[in-house]
Amino acid sequence: MAGGGNPFAPDVFDYRSKTTFNYFHQLIPERREILDHLLDLIQKDETEILEGIFGPEALEDTMSLIQAVYSAPLMAARKRFVPDPFFSAVDFDGLPTGAQRRLLENSIILSGLFGLLRPDDLVPEYKLSMTANLPGTGPLALFWKPYISPFLNKAVRDRFVWDLLPESHREAWDDNESYTVRATVAFYNSNGSILKDDAVYRGQLMSFIVRDSTIDVEALDTWRHPGGFKLSRRKSSLEGKQKSVAMVRR
Repeated sequence: MAGGGNPFAPDVFDYRSKTTFNYFHQLIPERREILDHLLDLIQKDETEILEGIFGPEALEDTMSLIQAVYSAPLMAARKRFVPDPFFSAVDFDGLPTGAQRRLLENSIILSGLFGLLRPDDLVPEYKLSMTANLPGTGPLALFWKPYISPFLNKAVRDRFVWDLLPESHREAWDDNESYTVRATVAFYNSNGSILKDDAVYRGQLMSFIVRDSTIDVEALDTWRHPGGFKLSRRKSSLEGKQKSVAMVRR
């Protein structure tokens, strides 16, 4: 996650006046609940619990980031998360203007601390995975599920949805199938095994998708993925509202 940001940007948790700096500001109470829980664990020096949440590596630096969240400099999420392989592969700055606009207006990010974000929402530097398990709260994916699902279901209503989420993040969505189509994507090696570490490939697919407002599964028939993958209709399941897209390395 990138460091730095604007120290004079509005407080990401403060929405007493109308603002557009954070699209899903209705989730602020839940964000505060998680953050205050973590701050309480840090204050009580619950090192063993905190290591279970963040891992033992660089624990002190991670806790320092959490302690500074309420006053830390802010940066657009699309920039903050660029060190992540997925966001780096999307290459926002390299996209045409129209593609940048479509990405900003139509994509949603799932976050362990913030629940849901739009790419231009301003956020501090932090480290908290959606897979984290907080004592008294449980796995964050399950914590967030009842809060973020109504927003997600409303946002995708009557739309074609490209679901490029990691599997662990999908657990946070109670899907009511309000969309017309939901397409998930899996990447396969030439030997038929599924690639688990596919963040770069999903990001490259995202970069392709946002370049055209009408891209659906059929558009992948003639597209050669930069990683050497091609759509396999034989391995894909393309009937009904729930489509499973198989990209196989040739």
